[in-house]
Amino acid sequence: MTGTSRTITVALADDQQLVRAGFAMVLDSQDDIEVAWQAVDGVDAVRCATQQPVDIILMDVQMPNLDGISATRQIVDAGVLGPGGEPTRVVVLTTFDNDEYVMNSITAGASGFLLKDADPEDLIDAVRTVGEASAVISPKATARLLRQVREGDGGAVPGDGAGAPARSESASCVVPGPDDDLGLVDPLTPREREILVLMATGASNQEIAARLFVSLPTVKTHVGRVLAKTGSRDRVHAVLFAFRHGLVDPAYVLDGE
Repeated sequence: MTGTSRTITVALADDQQLVRAGFAMVLDSQDDIEVAWQAVDGVDAVRCATQQPVDIILMDVQMPNLDGISATRQIVDAGVLGPGGEPTRVVVLTTFDNDEYVMNSITAGASGFLLKDADPEDLIDAVRTVGEASAVISPKATARLLRQVREGDGGAVPGDGAGAPARSESASCVVPGPDDDLGLVDPLTPREREILVLMATGASNQEIAARLFVSLPTVKTHVGRVLAKTGSRDRVHAVLFAFRHGLVDPAYVLDGE
């Protein structure tokens, strides 16, 4: 959305009026961002999201009547589309930085996870980043998320099974053969698979461009195709796809934490 004339519409869901007012003041100060509505709890957020769709919802975790993670799941499952025709994305906000909230937020379909005490600039950047179909989650939170993915299945990546590629304990990155379509109707090209692996190891678009000696717009195009082909809402979910299909070992990322 950034770089176009269309304004990013944002909604705020938080039971604390002062928090909503503070976020609204920060976001409305930007020419390309507009706060469309505010909700006082999860029930209100789900109702407003379906009646007045927005691009992004900043969702508090702990709210009365319906918590933010449950509200996120309902909005995502309902397939609510924003004004631009893309799925409404949710960034979960909380004062608690713990593994359970990170994992539950992402599995509920959230496109990001931020602490409420984030700097105003980080909040603004988060809205713009999610608007570009990227993920808003700190490297530290990502590492913890991937640790849970690994430990939650006895050390294996969820989704591994009889058809999963074999991996050695010392391997840091095991890529299935070129004939393995990973169960996709439209298989990834070799370049798309390479970019997905780099995404999974934490590389930014700029770092991928430098690594592969290609332009940033080219990387963005490939990332968009990877998201579409893997059915991923954003980079976080594409990364989980890569781990679940044995494209990269979580230990490789965690060791570099």
